[in-house]
Amino acid sequence: MIYKHRTKPRLLRGLIALEKRLSPTHEKYDYIQNEVYKTRAGYGGEQEYDRYMKEVRTDYPHAILHDLSLQHEGVHFQIDSLFITPDSIIISEIKNIADKIHIKANPTQFMKQLSDGTRLLFRSPIAEVERKIQFLEKWLASRNVDVKVKGLIVFAYNNEIFIEEKPSMEVITAYESPTYFRSLVPQKEVLKGLDIERIAKALARGHKEYNPFPITARYKIAERDVRAGVFCTACEIPVIMRWSELRWHCPACGVREIGSHQNAVIDWFMLMPGPLTNRKFCEFTGITNRHTAKRMLARSEIQKLGKGRGSRYTLLI
Repeated sequence: MIYKHRTKPRLLRGLIALEKRLSPTHEKYDYIQNEVYKTRAGYGGEQEYDRYMKEVRTDYPHAILHDLSLQHEGVHFQIDSLFITPDSIIISEIKNIADKIHIKANPTQFMKQLSDGTRLLFRSPIAEVERKIQFLEKWLASRNVDVKVKGLIVFAYNNEIFIEEKPSMEVITAYESPTYFRSLVPQKEVLKGLDIERIAKALARGHKEYNPFPITARYKIAERDVRAGVFCTACEIPVIMRWSELRWHCPACGVREIGSHQNAVIDWFMLMPGPLTNRKFCEFTGITNRHTAKRMLARSEIQKLGKGRGSRYTLLI
């Protein structure tokens, strides 16, 4: 049973907003574009894994949780996917790499082979999982749960994988996942069905989604370099709309809408530091009348703090 599904990463949402509002001539534009590509590809690989995991059927009780973000003693650790069985908990580390993969041991090396035959080392996912195993064991121990935690490396697509020396963790493709979990034979019943359910629910409650905002601070981009404006939702290329006659009007396609500024509000909270004020809202959207701005903010799905000129707005995302 799946106790937690995967959601679109906040980081990806913020990067898409930043790419849209950054000039193509900006010194970091190409870098941000590449970050969007990598983050989107990683999410796509995880979704591919999730699709196969829907097929998992076992003779033993189990629980599946995708995209867990946990904290223990001030340390944050993220788990791509987690599988609970009667005798162990398995952390799956999902890698989205399209090239041929070569794996060696002693020392452990993961290499991707490019189309021209060149091999490039990439950071060992085993080392990443070992760190997560350590922190998850401590998280569980603090809740009086004593069960073995293991790791699994999953390549999202049907890569050609050449294992020259068997590493310390199992390595499979997402396509093989249903068969892998179905074939597991628990050696002993450390956890009964109700225990598995209790742990899965505790993990889901303990999930605290990582907050990467404001994106400009994360990538050291000046606020003045972020393009302001309310963008048309109908145009593929970002076009700034104008407020007139109680509607947002797109000069390119002619569409007229009432609530187009809602997306701009969300962009602001993902990109900019500090609370939103009426003045900042006017500057970001191009609204010239503060009373109009106040009414717009009042109808937006945000929380108001304070009164009068000291009003501030926050968004829980």
